[in-house]
Formats: sequence, C-alpha cells, structure tokens
Amino acid sequence: MPRLFLSLFFVTAVLNAPSVSADDFNYPDINAFLSTIGGTPEPLRTPVPSEPDIQQEDLRVTVLPDRKLPPAFDFYSKMGFRVAWHDEPAPLVFLIAGSGSGYNSARLDYLKALYWQAGMHVIVMSSPTNYDFIASASTSGLPGLGQRDARDLHTAMSLALEHARNETGLEATEFRMVGFSLGAMNAAFVSALDEHLGQFDFTRVLMLNPPVNLYDSIRRLDALSHTRVPGVDSTESFYEHIFDKLSRYFALRGDSDIESTVFEGIQTSEEALSDAEMAMLVGAVFRFAAADLNFMSDLINDKGRYAPTDQRITVSTSLTPYLRRALFCDFSCYLRNQLWPDWQSRNAEKTIEDMAFETSLQSIEEHIANNPRMAVITNADDFILTRDDYRYLADTFAERAFLFPRGGHGGNLQHQQVTARMLSFLEGAKP
Repeated sequence: MPRLFLSLFFVTAVLNAPSVSADDFNYPDINAFLSTIGGTPEPLRTPVPSEPDIQQEDLRVTVLPDRKLPPAFDFYSKMGFRVAWHDEPAPLVFLIAGSGSGYNSARLDYLKALYWQAGMHVIVMSSPTNYDFIASASTSGLPGLGQRDARDLHTAMSLALEHARNETGLEATEFRMVGFSLGAMNAAFVSALDEHLGQFDFTRVLMLNPPVNLYDSIRRLDALSHTRVPGVDSTESFYEHIFDKLSRYFALRGDSDIESTVFEGIQTSEEALSDAEMAMLVGAVFRFAAADLNFMSDLINDKGRYAPTDQRITVSTSLTPYLRRALFCDFSCYLRNQLWPDWQSRNAEKTIEDMAFETSLQSIEEHIANNPRMAVITNADDFILTRDDYRYLADTFAERAFLFPRGGHGGNLQHQQVTARMLSFLEGAKP
C-alpha cells in the first residue's frame, strides 16, 4: 500500500522569531515543494552508517489479542516496528512516523541511523494512521483523535519496548522521543499522557515539523489534489502528463536513474515540474494514504463503505475495486464520515470545531509551554503551517523553537546544521 510522501499546503511565513539567519543557512534557495520532495543535497547531508552496518531488526508484537481480521490480513494482527540497538546500556529514543507512514519509511531510516550513530538505541513506530498500526494497535480502528491515539501509541510503545528487550537484550538508561509531522503531534500528546502515568519519564521530546491544528492542515492538503494544471482535468490524466514529462527527459539523457536525477536534473531541464504540478503530485500521492486509512478503518469497524462486511475477504480476494472506491474519499471525507460520527456519539453537545481543538497543540498548551524537556524544529516555508501557526510555535516554544528559513516540510532534516540542532537537544544541551 502507498506511503505518505509529503503533506499539506504551501505558505511562506517569515516572522520575527528565534531562527537561523537565511545568510547563515546554506540549504538551497528553492521552493518548498521541491525541498520536501527532493530532500537535502548529498554534499550538505550529515553522513550516517549504511543499513547493513547498523545492528537492527524488524519485529512484530501482539498489541490487541482480541482483534480479529479477515484471513488476507492475518499478517497485520501483530504490530510491526524496527529496533536498532547497542550492546551496552544507552538512552533509547522512540521515533514516530508521519501521516500514513510506516516504521520502515526512508525518512525514518535516516533519522534512526543518525540517532543510532550518536549512541542511542532506537525503536521506530508507525503512525497511528498507518494501515498496519490501525489493524494491529488502534483500539477503535478510527485514528485521528489526539488523546485516543496517544493512549494507543503509549500502549504499543510499552509492548514494543518489552519485546525488544526480550529479543535483543538492550538496556535503556533513559527515554527520549522524536516525531515527524503528524508523528510530532502524536509525540506531544504521548508526552502529556506519560506525565500522568510516569512510565517512561521522557527526558527529551523533539517535534519535527509538527502541525498546530491537524484538521486545518488536512483541509489544506486535500485542496492540493484539486490544483489546476493546464491541460489536466483529472488525477489519471495528471499521472499521464507527468509520465510524458519524465519519458521525454530520460530519453534525452539516455538513462533512467530516477533516484539520483529526477529532482535535481529534471528541475534544471525543459521538463521541469511547475509549482502547480508539484502541488498536485503531493495531493495525488497523499490521496492514496487517505485511501489506506479509509479502507482499513472501514474494515476494522465492519461498516461496508469500502470493504466487504462479515470478514468476507480471503487471500484470493482482489482489493483493487475496494481501494479504488476508497480513493474517492480524502482525509476531510474520512473526518466527516467515519471519525466525526464516532466522536459525536460520545459528545452530542459538542461541535466538530470542539473535536478539532481537542486534537490541536493548543489543547495541551499547558504541557508544552515552558517545558524544558520539549523542543520543536520547523521551517519558515513549511507548507503545513499558516502564518499564525508558525507564530504560535515561535511564541509557545520561544528559545526551544529551532526555526530555519527554508526546507519545506522535512526537506532539510538531513542537513548538517539541522541534525546538529537535533542531536544537541536530544543529548541534553540547554537550548
């Protein structure tokens, strides 16, 4: 199933806030979409060990023993996670993926390698909105509520830690937590919950490119798939349009090395993608992540909107028609048709705005404000933020807000200056 590749809507917000000067930051001066998609140029990245050099293993653990899935989904009855460890005692950092992403995403693999190289054990967790987590660890099967997702994550993290200890013998001296995008918001809610439970007593919680109001960001993201591109009138014709561009570009080059050239080479050629094309690409890819969410939530709750009811899916059942149906429902559609009715059944006197507030950072401001154990890293051109969102992070976190002038949504997380900020905070340096 597809993964989330990037998020939400482009807003430039340069404000008077604690930040790295644009002149002192040598990340390329390119637009936020291209930053997000292309990442950090190789010469500016902090080197990390290659995957074979890291002591790591993918494990699966039972979180919900009573969860019953159709035969075709038996594999997802256990929750998957990735652990990288050292043979000696060390701090352990939980790393939480962004919207729709699994524990094995490329961005998290880089961060895992970075933290492992710095001497930490690492446990990488899927997003609560990832189909694997929904099937194996979401008590409701309906992710998207801050406190409920935090309870599910906290339980899953506890069981993952216990299983990792049994399998690897790792010994944790303290606990830290890092989340990216929606995972950053999840980390904040998990931190607030653990403050009451006292289980992990996190010494450091780092939020990378978090949203402030999740539902507002979702609406901006959903709008991207409706971006107008000249000559394109549907998502299907958009993919054909992009394919034609790539075909012409690689035909002229004489090779098809997409990994190393598509974002550097094509953007300096006659086939360069326009801002509108990149925006629609973001929206179209994210729509697949929404389809995963819609399908799995519907399957778990046996509603029959996008999946057959009564567990009638076998290993030979084609899922294509059901997933195609789910593609017509974006994240806002999921909120309206699945999450909101469930929440309203327990909160009849409240509004959808109340639900949105309870899943925003403002709802746990008492926990995150003036908390020396928490910090945020984000960018002035991060398109998941409005100008007010950016100001909120700057004001709320103050000297604990590490703000960079450019890099889009996580595009600069491999940059030497950004990784130095991450490690300095995680290892205990005072902001």
